[in-house]
Amino acid sequence: MSFRDRKRSGDLKGYLIMGSVILLLAAAATYLFVNEGNRVKIDQITFCPTEESEQFGKTVALLDLTDPLNKAQKEFFLKEIKELKDQIPKHHSLTIYTLDEDLDLNRSRKITMCNPGTVEDIKSTYDKISINPKEIEKRWVEGFSKQISDVVNNIMFDNNSQNSSPVMEMFQLIAINEFKGFEGVDNEIIILSDMIQNTSEMSMYQNSLISFSEFKKNNYFSKVRTNLNNNVAIRLFIIKRDGFRAMQEKKYFVNFWAQFFMNGNKAKDFKITFVDG
Repeated sequence: MSFRDRKRSGDLKGYLIMGSVILLLAAAATYLFVNEGNRVKIDQITFCPTEESEQFGKTVALLDLTDPLNKAQKEFFLKEIKELKDQIPKHHSLTIYTLDEDLDLNRSRKITMCNPGTVEDIKSTYDKISINPKEIEKRWVEGFSKQISDVVNNIMFDNNSQNSSPVMEMFQLIAINEFKGFEGVDNEIIILSDMIQNTSEMSMYQNSLISFSEFKKNNYFSKVRTNLNNNVAIRLFIIKRDGFRAMQEKKYFVNFWAQFFMNGNKAKDFKITFVDG
């Protein structure tokens, strides 16, 4: 091979190597660009995504303490919330409300936080944030559980019995505030309550319970209903109350609430558990 041929061959190899390097750099730049573009921007307090386009699922718990919980019921609730927190997918939120007879959502909303995932999840998917990933994980694993426990303890310590128990109205407000126009998936509303509606317009304490078919004809039903668009599941934990256990345990009591949520409010699913104690 002549010198000129060797030079031409060397130049060709060089061009091929340079081309390969350029392609690799371009691919790396494209990967970084796409990856950075897909990073999730989060609130530094709640660790929840800040942009509406990043809509993940929500779990909302309503705690009815219009009448006090006994020790067994309190422990049951704390255990359920801990298990719930451990099962929530990455970026999904958990919010705790307490039932308020004045229907003040700002006052009744106690805490909101999103599952940030593992340390590696935080490093690979979150946009730039000043908090150490290990600290974020610790706040979710340990801090959130402590906040929930403190909230429940404080509410029970400071609890003053309320004159009314507007379960339906509080549910409606939460459903509208949290889920109207919300397109996330795997959404759930959890209610811990005796489910004994007690307002001036409907009191199960005074008038027991009518059938849902009769209640549906009432103007009051049209006032308290909402539409969950089959996108939110309902889970009830019914607290048994002394003097009303017989009513609560009857089949028609369970059927009333099942029909109220499924037929009346278009829930995606309905489950019920009785809380002993």
